[in-house]
Amino acid sequence: MAEETEKGPGDKGPKDKNDVSLEVATSNGVFRGTFDKNTKIEDVIAAIIKDRELAQGDAFELRYGDIVLQPVQRPLVSFGLAGTVKLTLVATGSGV
Repeated sequence: MAEETEKGPGDKGPKDKNDVSLEVATSNGVFRGTFDKNTKIEDVIAAIIKDRELAQGDAFELRYGDIVLQPVQRPLVSFGLAGTVKLTLVATGSGV
């Protein structure tokens, strides 16, 4: 009878510590979803575009208040996002 009581960081803990819940305002309504804290911003944007049926060819950026979440290759956690966060998805247009 072997007892396995080892607890590693990220082994068996509350799932919500590794997740970020997002409420994102878009032109097609509010997107609600939960992502792993290490999900890249570009993947979050892609999921929102698909879910809200936005134009996939358009350029979008995620904003946390006045802060633009860029570069989009960074994960959610690198912006200090945790728990439940309210963001806005903004179309940036093709010609700046």
